[in-house]
Amino acid sequence: MEGMEFMKFSIALFFSLFLLSCGNSNTQTTPLDSPTSGEITVACDESLQPIMDAEKMVFEELYTNAKINMVYVSEYDAIQMMVTDSARMAIVTRELTQGELDQLKEQKISRANYHKIGYDAVAFILNPANTDTSFSLKQIKQLLSGELNNWKDINPKSNLGEIQIVFDSPKSGAIRLLEDSVLKGLPLGKNCFALKSNPDVIEYVKANKNAIGIIGVSWISDTDDVQTKYFLNNIKVAEVEPILMRVAGITNKPIQGNIALKQYPYWRQIKIASREMRVGLGTGFASFMESEPGQKIILKGGLVPFRSSIRTINLN
Repeated sequence: MEGMEFMKFSIALFFSLFLLSCGNSNTQTTPLDSPTSGEITVACDESLQPIMDAEKMVFEELYTNAKINMVYVSEYDAIQMMVTDSARMAIVTRELTQGELDQLKEQKISRANYHKIGYDAVAFILNPANTDTSFSLKQIKQLLSGELNNWKDINPKSNLGEIQIVFDSPKSGAIRLLEDSVLKGLPLGKNCFALKSNPDVIEYVKANKNAIGIIGVSWISDTDDVQTKYFLNNIKVAEVEPILMRVAGITNKPIQGNIALKQYPYWRQIKIASREMRVGLGTGFASFMESEPGQKIILKGGLVPFRSSIRTINLN
């Protein structure tokens, strides 16, 4: 009997271990996140941080079982994190290149999924002591190429010296936009250099009278935000000649209405590029930003939502 009992025990132990092994296997293959729960990493262009911080905060308040780990880097690095599977999505202002799509295909991902959520712009900021606060399209090109390198080249009466142009990163989405749309193959001038972040650019311009800063307008668009108020109290926002309806002496700031009507020339579309091939937390977060609550956050933040209209009022 003792031998029989030992055999029964051995058989029971074998099946217990077998079932436990099967259970572990199923746990490993079951998706760890759903559209409203789980944890993922999202890479984002640092110039969009203020508005994306707001989107993440509201989403996680609504869905308490969801955690979005936002990583703020340059636009190039955000896309590289997504295509190399370090992040589920990249929030940027361009679509992927063919080379980046090929990287995804090597991982058996046939395409990137895009979600369009809004529009922002590239802003030029100045020191409060600077009285030259508007530029033509020609002057912007000459400034970026280094053809104009002294404030007296713009205004002979200026008491400022050599122009310094600062931006957030050599891999910046703002610089890519200006290189593509303004310089069109010309190199940046020797007076242009990168710092580490948009707030660094703002602080540099605040401290240097000769500087022109290039930032994402998200950092200065929400006029109800305490940090935005601090920034706007310490810098000036330059006006730029519009591309369409060009009238001598007419320039526009990168404000919500001008971006919506494309009367400010350096606007850009905010896109989400996703590698997610199923309906997971990435899809849930992107769908939230496309929905009415997510679009209202973009509107409240002073940017232009993709799906909602902006009402402009002309006062004569």
